[in-house]
Amino acid sequence: MHIQQLIYFMAIKKYQSFSLAADELCLTQSALSKQIKALENELNTLLIDRKTRHISLTAAGSDFAMYAEKLLENYNEMISNMKKHSLLEKGFLSVAAIPVMSQYGITSKIASFCISYPQIRLEITEKENDLILGMLRNSEVDVALIRVNYIPDDLVRMYPLMSDELTLVVPAAHPLAGRSGIELKDAASEKFILLNPASGIYRTCLEECQKARFTPDVLYTNSRIETIIALVAEGLGVSLLMKRVVEYFKPEGVSIVPLNNPAVSTLALAAPKHKELTPAAKAFIDFVRQSV
Repeated sequence: MHIQQLIYFMAIKKYQSFSLAADELCLTQSALSKQIKALENELNTLLIDRKTRHISLTAAGSDFAMYAEKLLENYNEMISNMKKHSLLEKGFLSVAAIPVMSQYGITSKIASFCISYPQIRLEITEKENDLILGMLRNSEVDVALIRVNYIPDDLVRMYPLMSDELTLVVPAAHPLAGRSGIELKDAASEKFILLNPASGIYRTCLEECQKARFTPDVLYTNSRIETIIALVAEGLGVSLLMKRVVEYFKPEGVSIVPLNNPAVSTLALAAPKHKELTPAAKAFIDFVRQSV
């Protein structure tokens, strides 16, 4: 039995005519009849009643039609999916990411993706949050790894991955060190060392301080989290950073102090809403989300 024979049979069922089905299939009526006869011989049963002027399906033919329809649906779905894979064989994918891939375990997911799709050429650029927003707006990248805060709803399609919360980082000998939880206003008199203003977290920090009714005294900003942690360890100030990000560095000389009402930030994959996802982009998004 061949898929083509199922297609031939379903055409006859559709038209209830060998001649009309043959015309649609671009076959001679004789060739079509031979294929159906071969199918009947293989099944050892009659599928089509040819005794009347207008042909019809036998009881066996009606049963067979149900199976044939399901088989063809599965076959067409399989072909469609295989075509997607063939499109991926020589794909290209540009990804922009805020510099937290290692801290959230995304680098291992990307490595696994590259192994699973070796023919996709992956180009990754690390940028700060605000710069990536511009890249998404101008369709300069296919996918971005970014925090969802402050992203306009009409700009991107969002695919959430994981959430994290803002925490206070203080020197190990600081009076607030070791506390199980504090109000952010308890740190109002401190000097702050924050991520640079182009990062989304900087804006979050300022907003949280404003909610706590104080303006932070920002001594220094830096784009490297490990540098900020080192400066805090030296006693130059305190910082507000995402908990999982700080914990990744297993820092010495500092204490991570939970906030009683922390701001929560969700890390997500994002794609330009006005740009159709490429097969490579869809495969990447699906792969990362399933492995998180």
